[in-house]
Amino acid sequence: MKKISVSVRKLVEFVMMGGSIDSRFAGSNVMQEGTRTHQRLQASRGDNYEKEVYLSIEMQVEEYVLHVEGRCDGIYRNENQIIIEEIKTTARDLNTVTEQDYKTYWAQLKMYAFIVCLKNDLDKITVHMVYAKRDSKNEKTFEKKFELNELHMFFEEVTKEYISFQEQLWKLRNARTDSISKLKFPYESYRKGQRELAKAVYKTVREEKRLFAKAATGIGKTIATIFPSIVSLQEGKQEKIMYLTAKTVTKMVAEDSLRLLIEKGLAIKTVTITAKEKICFQEETICQKEFCPFADGYYDRLKEGIKDILENEGMMDRGIIEQYAKKHQLCPFEFSLDLAMFADVVICDYNYFFNPKVRLQRWGDFHKETILLIDEAHNLVDRSREMLSSTMSKSVFLRAAKEIKGLDQEVYVKLKAVNDTLLKWKKELLVTNEFVFDDKPSQLIDVLVAAIEACEAWLVRNPSGMAHQEILKAYFEGQDFIRISKVYSERYKTIVTLFKSEVLVKLACMDSSVAIRESTSKAVATIFFSATLHPLGYFQTVFGGEEHDYHISVDTPFDPAQIKVFAKRISTKYQDREKSILPIVKVIKEVFHSEKGNFLVFFPSYEYLSLVFEAYEKYAAVDSIETLVQLPMMTEMEREAFLEEFYPEREGTFIAFAVLGGIFSEGIDLKGDRLNGVGIVGVGLPRISLERNVMKEHFQKKGQNGFDFAYVYPGMNKVQQAGGRLIRSEKDTGFILFIDDRYFHSKYRDLLPPEWQNFKEK
Repeated sequence: MKKISVSVRKLVEFVMMGGSIDSRFAGSNVMQEGTRTHQRLQASRGDNYEKEVYLSIEMQVEEYVLHVEGRCDGIYRNENQIIIEEIKTTARDLNTVTEQDYKTYWAQLKMYAFIVCLKNDLDKITVHMVYAKRDSKNEKTFEKKFELNELHMFFEEVTKEYISFQEQLWKLRNARTDSISKLKFPYESYRKGQRELAKAVYKTVREEKRLFAKAATGIGKTIATIFPSIVSLQEGKQEKIMYLTAKTVTKMVAEDSLRLLIEKGLAIKTVTITAKEKICFQEETICQKEFCPFADGYYDRLKEGIKDILENEGMMDRGIIEQYAKKHQLCPFEFSLDLAMFADVVICDYNYFFNPKVRLQRWGDFHKETILLIDEAHNLVDRSREMLSSTMSKSVFLRAAKEIKGLDQEVYVKLKAVNDTLLKWKKELLVTNEFVFDDKPSQLIDVLVAAIEACEAWLVRNPSGMAHQEILKAYFEGQDFIRISKVYSERYKTIVTLFKSEVLVKLACMDSSVAIRESTSKAVATIFFSATLHPLGYFQTVFGGEEHDYHISVDTPFDPAQIKVFAKRISTKYQDREKSILPIVKVIKEVFHSEKGNFLVFFPSYEYLSLVFEAYEKYAAVDSIETLVQLPMMTEMEREAFLEEFYPEREGTFIAFAVLGGIFSEGIDLKGDRLNGVGIVGVGLPRISLERNVMKEHFQKKGQNGFDFAYVYPGMNKVQQAGGRLIRSEKDTGFILFIDDRYFHSKYRDLLPPEWQNFKEK
């Protein structure tokens, strides 16, 4: 007989769900205030009152044993009667609250009442539903009496619907298990090195470890990580897979791999989470029922939407989610988040796991059974630092203070205090435009906390109207800054930047390794994989690697004869930029103009690219060379149009100019004759900045080579990614041209893949 365990709260919330999405400001202290209100009321109840009472029951419902448990707020035990009490806090005027409101709360209370009746052999019971104001000591109590038979009927009604849905999930789970037992690798054979990677992933998952996998471009990393992870599902703790990506392109590659497995017979449910601003059906994203029909009554329709899509779809990508969201009048973003709870595989951005501001809080229950697959893991280094950093600006608080002046004197004074503190810094430290503190700015944080508390109280009282947007912006910026200040440690620096009337203060995370280690330790197993996870020691350090972690390095599966590698001695260091322009133009002309096909030339910055392209254009015109330049902030349609220009069997010469580390330097597949050669100008080092220099000093003090950690390794990683666009299959051929004299030094040459190191000088 199958056993189902569920909490009272989750049971009734699923069955009784209803209402609308409402993203209106509620404040950050609602939970704390609610807890304090509960504790205050419970303490006032007297000696015959027992608080936070654990209740549970097991009953056979059809062919299932249902275990239901929960913790009710309190029970009065007198000689003649037992009274169950639930306390709910609210910001509403208590005079407007009726007995008919909040059906879910009453359902929860009735479930507790039923359990207590059975445990105490009662035929009837009295219950109290108490509503308490969070910002006062006012409370309102509704008293009701229930017969055991009435409660029993209610229990059967609720559990019947819940079990019906669980049966649907059981069928899906059984179909998944059966299909996995028959699943075979979806290709006729493994590529060279692919089987070794798949075995390493499977071993890592089974042994609940972490794996650092450097696997060369073209090996088929995506299917080599997804396939063994799926095979391992339900063999141990593993129940779900979270596939984390940095870019839309890599999401699509993961979807293609899963789609292929589904076509081969795998019965699995996958969900892709698309950013809210991209998938929202409305012109303006305002998640309130007054502004959005998909938010209005969302929870009234959600259950049917979930049942429908799970019954009929396996691959729930953006298009499918949008289709069912429109069918059931649901917000597509929230729908994808709710579907993720029932999916076997979730494909999403790093943010949804690592970023404290946006990570999937509801996924927390599944961490202990989740396999993490972190694609293009080299991107996580800088992304995680930014997730764990926070910046506040003087102008935001000055603007908010000006808007609130005359509306609320207390809020104005406290916002002005933040502005005045930053202004004082500006006057005192005007000797330089940037400076660094080892410690967090406690004086600023003190006035900021006071301002944010005042803003929060004002926003609760004023959900819209004059100054609302400015106060809201200051609130969220300040709230994030305070959040980061609470985890500030020796891994942080405070960086202050002055320009014109602006003051920017950044709590900059130098080293996110501890946070990454803590986050990934919650999962069953974690696989960091990338073609450029080199040098391995660097990535193990910045990702919080430990001695017992596994690691594997898989070399290219392709014949070295498929690629020719050249290098040209030209200094591209910043001080030599001007005099490097014409030599670079000359080498592009000499190398690329004599070839037919499609070519990509990468530069370390838009500025450098523009200088070279301006000098090069006339030569392209003379030789009838087609050209295209990557632009900053391209839309998805513009990106697709850019890539469409790389069509096969081109009779002439086409050269596209792009930026290292940009959208076209990784994650794109231009197979066959779509790409015939790649040029890479420079060694990809990030622009010298105060923050990078502070990072350099941080790692230097920790016994590492600080310059390499802050500049060289991130730069050469971009070089490897860009060069990796060339050979994507067994039939691809072409050449790479490195343009920089530093490639002739062993320090940089040794950071290239082995098959690129024996280049010829041009």
